[in-house]
Amino acid sequence: MKNLKMSMAAMLLLVTFSYAQEKEKMNDKHSKMEMSPEFNNINIAAAYEHYIHIKTALVSSDSNEAKKGAIMLIGSLKKVEGSESASKGAKNIENAEDLKSQRMAFSELSNKMAVLVKGKQSSGMIYKDFCPMALGSGAYWLSSEKNILNPYFGDKMLKCGSVKEVLQ
Repeated sequence: MKNLKMSMAAMLLLVTFSYAQEKEKMNDKHSKMEMSPEFNNINIAAAYEHYIHIKTALVSSDSNEAKKGAIMLIGSLKKVEGSESASKGAKNIENAEDLKSQRMAFSELSNKMAVLVKGKQSSGMIYKDFCPMALGSGAYWLSSEKNILNPYFGDKMLKCGSVKEVLQ
């Protein structure tokens, strides 16, 4: 009888522990599910999505994909008033000879895109991230998630950086 009670207590403890772990996983997944920003201008929304395409390609150190994203961004920026300097940054990514040059051009593009998207959201958040080690003197980039994924170093220093501003 004593063994049965011990077994039942152990089983109850195991079930409780398993439930707590599953609940923690669910909460963690929920907290990571951040809303992508929505914009009050469809052209800015398209441009931002292409910018994120470039950022994701640079995080993955995929130069060809970054060029593809830059070409799409250039096309979408033609429909956005005041986007000439951002378009120049995207053109520099498209024409860059290597990943290092693309990352340098991405810094310029990120600064221009921050100006274009700020105050144009109808919902969601954009995180303005900063890596103090990027390009020698530090560089910014925009992200739809709070989690840091560094486009300047890729997998070499994927988590290097911090959120410096939240654009709402």
